[in-house]
Amino acid sequence: MELNALPGFRFAPVAGAVVALLTLYALAIVPGLPGGDWRWAAIEPALLLAALLLLARVQDRALRALVTLVFAGVLTLTLADWATGLAFGRPFNLARDSQLPGFGWNVFSQAIGPWPAAVALIAVAGVLLLLLALLFHALGAWTQARGPQRRVLAAVLGVYVAVSLIIAWLGPHGPTPVYDRLAMHVEQFQNRHADTARFEAGLRGSPTPGETTLAGLAGKDVLFVFVESYGRTLFERALYADTVKSRLADFERRIGEAGFTARSGWLTAPTVGGQSWLAHATLLSGLWIDSQPRYEALIASDRVSLNRRFGQAGWRTAAVMPAITRDWPEAAWFGYDRVYASDDLGYEGEPFNWVTMPDQYTLTALQRAELDPAGEQPVMIEAALISSHAPWVPIPPLLDWATIGDGQVFDDYARAGDPPVEVWKDPDRVRAQYLKAIDYSLATLASFVGERAHDDLVLVILGDHQPAPIITGPEASRDVPIHILSTDPSVLAAIDSWQWQTGMTPGATAPALRMDAFYERFLSAFAGGAERTSPPAELPAPAE
Repeated sequence: MELNALPGFRFAPVAGAVVALLTLYALAIVPGLPGGDWRWAAIEPALLLAALLLLARVQDRALRALVTLVFAGVLTLTLADWATGLAFGRPFNLARDSQLPGFGWNVFSQAIGPWPAAVALIAVAGVLLLLLALLFHALGAWTQARGPQRRVLAAVLGVYVAVSLIIAWLGPHGPTPVYDRLAMHVEQFQNRHADTARFEAGLRGSPTPGETTLAGLAGKDVLFVFVESYGRTLFERALYADTVKSRLADFERRIGEAGFTARSGWLTAPTVGGQSWLAHATLLSGLWIDSQPRYEALIASDRVSLNRRFGQAGWRTAAVMPAITRDWPEAAWFGYDRVYASDDLGYEGEPFNWVTMPDQYTLTALQRAELDPAGEQPVMIEAALISSHAPWVPIPPLLDWATIGDGQVFDDYARAGDPPVEVWKDPDRVRAQYLKAIDYSLATLASFVGERAHDDLVLVILGDHQPAPIITGPEASRDVPIHILSTDPSVLAAIDSWQWQTGMTPGATAPALRMDAFYERFLSAFAGGAERTSPPAELPAPAE
């Protein structure tokens, strides 16, 4: 007997049986995350095929369809786990990661172009559909087996089980049941929904904000600068450390010549590898925002952002966000007086793949729009520098600030070098490009402070999160550096109790402060002796 597989193609029973067994086995032995152990003993394929072998032929197509659908679901979750593992160093979470596919498509399509990205996506989808069709037809060798064929297949399963048990007994690892992975996803889904419900309840019960003075910063422009993917790994991994420490030493020298002094420490970020908006929200809300559901609950709440605190105390507030290319309704919660998204910054040059404009232009536009004009109010600005965002190619040099203009001066650099699709074939090149991108961002900031900043400017410079595991290696911390710069000794004296390192290099053994704790500590430090009239909201710890 032969089984129809695909049009114009036929499976012999033995071939179909082998294809089905190997396909199920391959999915069962794949580790849950990249870099995990491959465990070569897997009993589940044998149990599943034995069940099919015993069931009546009348249920043939329905059973094969059911097994194929279950296989498709497990395969989808496995691919999702690998994608989030490569990007964020953790498994996919059904409850928290619903927006990641759209975000991933945005980065991927802008990095290599919409049409190549669409072709790649269609090709992957086609291969997966072909695999599912192949499995559906190959399973017929098990559901349609009769007489001697059934006995042969039963013997094959017996040998398979025996070999699996021997491998499990001899090897360092036993079988990894697929149902354990499925149970993990179900548990994560339940925990995250329960966590979100507790978080929302805590937000509703949080105390009304007290008076905001920020007298210790009176009359000063305050600039919060998030540097994309600026993480602790840069200081601890030999591949990056020498370059970064040399750059920060030069940074310290340059700002010192301009009259600035710095203090540096560590913050623990709520995310790794991406989702920068979670780090922004954590720092500016004083709450641990480690997932999209928590972020959405925050945005719907009346929690007062740090931006609004500045506004209450008499500052004008602005956001400079070159990565925002679409409508951004969430901006209303932060309470900015003015938002400068990508289209509002006047950049006429070419984009650098996903990066809409280089950091030097972003800082130039910020200076023109908010620091140069003489106003009666001081300004508090939240800015994001994105040249160090993946894919980290190409990277421009630091140019003379007087030549920046409308940004067209960067066009030749935007077209230079290999495209991301070539660079990302080699992990070593990716790491080298990442280091160049971070070095560029730090050099640009140092030049900006040294040449463009004014005496009444206070800067808070920090990383939003660690980069992806391809850059950090496995088991890296979530810590990011943070620096506070000022020409006024009283500003840095206000944070003496924080015991941060003098200069631009944080102390290697200094403890890291959770990023959400910065909010209340900052407000207390610069209250100018005024009593804080409301404690920070005590909300439930995040579900892991």
